[in-house]
Amino acid sequence: MEELTIEQQIDDILDKLRPFLQREGGDIELDHFDESDGTCYVKMVGACNGCAMASSDVSDSVAVLLMDELPQIKDVKLIEPEHESFEDLLRRLKEQEQANRELEEYNRQHRG
Repeated sequence: MEELTIEQQIDDILDKLRPFLQREGGDIELDHFDESDGTCYVKMVGACNGCAMASSDVSDSVAVLLMDELPQIKDVKLIEPEHESFEDLLRRLKEQEQANRELEEYNRQHRG
């Protein structure tokens, strides 16, 4: 069996987090891994891009999970989003609103 690259291993671990982020209309992507210092760089996308909680999510959850499962990773850093256009902001807010409605509907259907 072929051994997975560090990037593939990181992606496999991020797959464990994706369902939670995708429920909110977002996602996480590996940007790159710097083997020289063990730093993993990730980007939040979709509704998570630019979210005020993204930085704490990365430091509190993503970093802990990645560093726990892959000893090669010494640090995890969030690549901050570039300034988004007004149209992108509106699209992202609509996506967040839709995700919130879907989550509320899911909760209504599964409580009871």
